[in-house]
Amino acid sequence: MIFGSGALGERALDGTAVRSALAMLGLDRTMLVVGKGCRPVSLSGLPVEAVRSDLEHLGPAVAAAQASRAARLVLDLPTDLDAEGACRTVYDVVSRHPGLAVAVQTPADGPLSDPRQLLLVFEDLAGRPVGYWHRPARVHLSDLGEIDWLDLIGGSLVGISLDDVAGSETGLPPGLGELDYRTLSEMHGRAVPTVLDVDPVPDVALLKIALDTLRANGFR
Repeated sequence: MIFGSGALGERALDGTAVRSALAMLGLDRTMLVVGKGCRPVSLSGLPVEAVRSDLEHLGPAVAAAQASRAARLVLDLPTDLDAEGACRTVYDVVSRHPGLAVAVQTPADGPLSDPRQLLLVFEDLAGRPVGYWHRPARVHLSDLGEIDWLDLIGGSLVGISLDDVAGSETGLPPGLGELDYRTLSEMHGRAVPTVLDVDPVPDVALLKIALDTLRANGFR
């Protein structure tokens, strides 16, 4: 299991805070999550799987990837992009940052929240270092189910972020919402990196319960 630093809020790119969270949770890798107010500090030597960001914070995300020597950038694309616009955007990011692989996260809304449209992006960028980063909580809110998404674009899957969803609210610690983690673990196993990737929490120690929930359901 990998710790998503977005749980730390504005300290998500503070290497000292991330190291402390890893030690508290007994984890050895992190995915850095870039958001408003975050700036890279003391990231050298930090065990970073990837850096997640939207396009608005692309600059700090690339800086964090370079500082931590992360090899992958996970992009949350704008919801108004269609397949053609997404192809141009992702191609531009890959071209401007050689050596940095890109993964497109499950869109929250918009044209690309249909995996049939997202598939066009991966087909068009075949041969480029571009993959798919899966988010079951967002899939839960879409018109198609988990199996439909994986059947269509599972061949591009390079990682998965786990949070929970209640009603229309995502970003919750696993165990506080509606997702069936036993079924998810049976589908995904250990094939790709798996991140505990939730919204900011008041105390990182609270995530120990979420980790116990995931492990009890088959995630490691």
